[in-house]
Amino acid sequence: MYELFILGQLMDRPMTGYQLRKALSSVVGQELTISFGALYPLMDKLAVAGELTLAFAPGETKRPQKVATITEAGRDRFMKLALAPVTLNKQTQLTFQMKLNFLHLFSQDQRVTVLTAYQKFAIGQLDRLATHRQYLEHNTHMVAKDVQDALLVNQLQQVRAQAQADWVTALLQHVQQERESES
Repeated sequence: MYELFILGQLMDRPMTGYQLRKALSSVVGQELTISFGALYPLMDKLAVAGELTLAFAPGETKRPQKVATITEAGRDRFMKLALAPVTLNKQTQLTFQMKLNFLHLFSQDQRVTVLTAYQKFAIGQLDRLATHRQYLEHNTHMVAKDVQDALLVNQLQQVRAQAQADWVTALLQHVQQERESES
C-alpha cells in the first residue's frame, strides 16, 4: 500500500523522504502516516528493485537531502498497483484513498474502473453495516446499554458510509459524462 503511494507521488516530480511523508500525512491524516524508520527502508527497497533512483542533492539546509526519482519500471509498477483490485481488509479504505489521490494520473477509462471499484466497496460497506445492525438488535448476549451504544456507533458508521457512497456515485457519474462528451 505504501509502495503505491510513494510511486504515485513520484509520478509528478522527484521528492525527498520528508516531502513524501508530508504528502502522505495530508492524504491519510497524521495518525495513519508512515514513520521515517519505515519510509526510508521502503524507499531503499524500491531503489534496489529499480523502481526509483535515490541521489543526494543540496537541500535547503547545509545537509544534503536524499531525493527519489521514479524510473520507467516504477511507473509500470505504479500503474499495476493502482489498477489492481483492492482486497477487502483493514487497509481497503486507506488504499482507495490513495488511489483517489492519483486520479489525475489515469485515463478516463482507468478513472471509471477505480471509481466503480470504490463505489462497489462503499455499497458493500453499507450492506455490512446493515447486517451488523441487525446482529446488534437481536444480540441477547450483550448488556442492553452496550447494545444502545453500539447501535449509535453503527448509526454514525452508516451515515459516513452513505456519504461516501453518495460522493463516489456523483463523481463516477461526472467522470462518465466527461468520457462520453469526449467521445
